[in-house]
Amino acid sequence: MSFINLIDLYKLEKSNINFAHVKNNRLSLFAESLEKYRNEVQGRYDNDLHLSEVLNLLRRVFFKLTGSFLPYNKVISIEVQNELLKKFFQIKNSYPELFSSSVIKIAKVFKEIIEAKENSMADYLQSHLNNKLHNTQKIAIVTKRALSLDEKKQFIGDIIVNHDINFFTENSFRKEISIFDEVIYIGSPNYFGEYTRTTFKGSVITFVSYNMFTNFIKLKGEFEEIIKNGTYSTLYNQVTVGEAIQKKVTINLEEKESLNIAVNKFLDEQKGSGINSSDTIEASIVFLENDRFLFAPQDSKIRVFFPEEKNNFVKQKNFNEVEEDDYIVIRNESDTKLIAEVADQILKSKAKDYRLTQKKWKKRLLYNVEQKGINKVSQILSKKYRLKTASTVSIRNWCNENSISPTELPKLLKALKYTEKEVEEIHRKMKEIRRAHLKAGRLISGKLMNELSIEIFQELKEQGYYTFTSKEFDGASFNIERVVSIDRSVYYVAPYNLMKTIEID
Repeated sequence: MSFINLIDLYKLEKSNINFAHVKNNRLSLFAESLEKYRNEVQGRYDNDLHLSEVLNLLRRVFFKLTGSFLPYNKVISIEVQNELLKKFFQIKNSYPELFSSSVIKIAKVFKEIIEAKENSMADYLQSHLNNKLHNTQKIAIVTKRALSLDEKKQFIGDIIVNHDINFFTENSFRKEISIFDEVIYIGSPNYFGEYTRTTFKGSVITFVSYNMFTNFIKLKGEFEEIIKNGTYSTLYNQVTVGEAIQKKVTINLEEKESLNIAVNKFLDEQKGSGINSSDTIEASIVFLENDRFLFAPQDSKIRVFFPEEKNNFVKQKNFNEVEEDDYIVIRNESDTKLIAEVADQILKSKAKDYRLTQKKWKKRLLYNVEQKGINKVSQILSKKYRLKTASTVSIRNWCNENSISPTELPKLLKALKYTEKEVEEIHRKMKEIRRAHLKAGRLISGKLMNELSIEIFQELKEQGYYTFTSKEFDGASFNIERVVSIDRSVYYVAPYNLMKTIEID
C-alpha cells in the first residue's frame, strides 16, 4: 500500500459525477417482456414453482447480457440457450395461454439478441474513451463481476487512444487507493453498494447503465444528527452531481435475488438426492466474487493468502476468524482428500492400519445410529455415559469419514463397548492421525507459499480470483478467491459439496 497514493486520494480537489444511458431496443424489449412475464407469474399463476424457476433463469440471462462487453452472440452458452429453449417448449405445452401472451415475445427477442454481433455497452464506452484525444488518461472501469481476459483484450483492442485502462470489480475497487482521471462504473449507483456513493476516486465519476434502469445518485447526509449541533460534513464538498436520468422502461428485476435462489435450489437438490442426514456436516456459506459461493465447515481451518506479507504469503486460519475481503486458497478437487493423502505419507507404513482402525469404530457408531436413531444415541451418550459434546450434530459429524476423532473419544469408545486396552490403542492411533493432519496442513501451506508470488496480485485484484496449478502436488489445481461476505448460519451439507465453488449458472 502506497502512502503517496493515500495522500493523493485525500488531496483530490473535486469530483464531477455524470450519468449516461446506453440504448439497445432489443434489450429494452426483452426487459419489458420479462416484466410482463413476472407480473403474470406472481399474479395470475400464484408464483407457480416451475414458472418461477423459468423467471429466475431468464433473470440470470438478462443480467449476464447487460453485464458483458462481448458481442451478444458470444455471451450466453449453448447449454444455457438449450435449457431456455426446453423451458419455452414446456410452457407452450403446459401453459398455452401464458406462452401466447408473453413467453413467445421473450423467445423471439431473445433469439434476435443472441444473433447480434455487437455490444451496445462496449461500443458506447469505446467511443467515449476514443473521444478523449487531447491527452492520455488514467481510467478505472468498475464492474459488478470480473470481465474475462477475452472481454478485456477485445475491448482494449478497439481503443485508439493510449489510455492507462485499469479494470476492477466493485469489491476490489474498495481496496484500491489510487486516484484516476475518470472512474467509469458499469451500472447505476443503486446497482452498486453504498461505498460508490460516498467515496470518489476520480476527477470525473461516470455511471453508465442501459436505459431500462434509472441512473442517478442521492447524496446521503452522513452526519445529519451532528450537523444540527453545528458540525459541518465535508463528505460532498467540491462534488458536483450531474442531472439524473430516468429509465425508459419500467422493470423491477433484482439481480441479487438470483444468488439467494441458487443457494436454496442447491440445498433443495441435495435433500432430494437421498443423502442421509447423519452423513452431512455443519457448514456456513461463503459468498465469492462473480456470483459464486461455497460451503465451508464451521470447525475447519482455511488457508488464507496474504499478498502484503512478502515472507509468509499463506497462513492457516480457523474458519470463524476468516473475514470479508480475505483471499482464501482452495483446491479445485477435494482439499480434505489432499490433506489426508499428505497425512498418510507422513504416517508411512502405519497409515493403512490406522485408517482401518478409524473406519471400524466409526462403523460401530453408525450401526448404533441406524438401529436406535440419532436422537436416542445422543440421549444415551449424554445421560448414561456423561459425554458433554454428544449433540445430534456432533454425532452426525463423528460418523462422517472426514472427521478424525471427537474430543471425548475415550468415553465414546467405552460406550461402544470397547475394552480398556482397545480404547487406549484406538485413542493413541487417532491422536497420531490428527497430528499428521495438522502437519500436512502446514506442509501444504508452506509448499503453496513457495509457488506463489506477489506478481499475481494485480490479476487477483481485477478478477477477484486466481487459478494456478501446483508443481508440488502433481498438477493439483488451486483457486485463490476473494471473500465477499459470509453467512454464518448453520447449513447441513454433504462432505463432497464442501469447499467447492458453485456458480449460479
